[in-house]
Amino acid sequence: MFLYNREMLLIKTKLFLIILILSVFTPMTLQANDSVVPYSVEANLPDNQINNDISYFDIEMEPGDSQTLKVTVYNSSAEEITIHINNTIASTNSNGLIVYDGLEEDEEPHESMEHPFRDISSLESTEITVPAGEQEIVEVEVDAPEESFEGVILGGLHFTLEPDESSAENSVMIQNRYSYALAVQISEVGNSNEVSPDIELLGVDPGVINYRTGLQSEFVNTSSMIISGLTVEAGVYESDSEEALYTSNAEDFTVAPNSRFNFPVLYNNQRLEAGDYIFKTSISNEYHSWEFEEEFEVTEELANEANEEAVEVDEEDSNWLMYLVIALAIIIIVLIIILLMVLKRKK
Repeated sequence: MFLYNREMLLIKTKLFLIILILSVFTPMTLQANDSVVPYSVEANLPDNQINNDISYFDIEMEPGDSQTLKVTVYNSSAEEITIHINNTIASTNSNGLIVYDGLEEDEEPHESMEHPFRDISSLESTEITVPAGEQEIVEVEVDAPEESFEGVILGGLHFTLEPDESSAENSVMIQNRYSYALAVQISEVGNSNEVSPDIELLGVDPGVINYRTGLQSEFVNTSSMIISGLTVEAGVYESDSEEALYTSNAEDFTVAPNSRFNFPVLYNNQRLEAGDYIFKTSISNEYHSWEFEEEFEVTEELANEANEEAVEVDEEDSNWLMYLVIALAIIIIVLIIILLMVLKRKK
């Protein structure tokens, strides 16, 4: 009986060791069930479509002309759905992608944008209800500028499925907001005047970016053309040094016409230090290049505020919890091994 009890204790100890190791070193995961997008949209390409091999609007218009663009919204679900529609200005995100989800409410387009798409277009309705298994047509009226225009006017139609409010009130589940965007690109019939691309640096702002220390820079494409295939190389330097403290690079960066865009340089969770610095950037593609430099200062007050707000300031310090867990696990494992050795000797 005594040997049996010792064997059972040995087995239980081994099981406890296995469970402990798995619980310490196996990360927790949270899974969400995949769901089918309940609707889709399709552009009804008009006769003045330039390229019929694409799925968005790319049209030519005479100055002063008007036309109605049509989009079919398909409801593939078994329930009635409500779709919110917005006519938007094309903008550029910090990853170098053109997006059509609209500017912030308090944000105006750059002054170089003479004809914002949202100003020359109007929706028949900003909301549409589509019965289960059916389809509806969304119409948008487009009025080309009265005067001749060069380059392209780039906007979009943004569709968002409104979540079921009754389900949201009675459930803690995340309500998916399925969105689609259709680009609308407009050029003037027969206008072959060449547009020269131009990028300007608007300013830099050291501080916190998404709760990380860094420097946010802001640029603008002042030309009415899409600038694509850009390589962006940016760095932060001490004012008296040629060696970069922090760098950030990007390839295949694309910028929408007449749009602002941000390009962050993160400080790798290092503290902001007061002092004088220089921001240097090179932006180029196969045909054009731009070089920028701007001096900036980090004050003691700004550095303290940013370091306090940042989630992680020093990478070495931020990992203390992980190191503590590993150390405790090692100690526990060593103690259990010693216990197993003692039990074996008593056999």
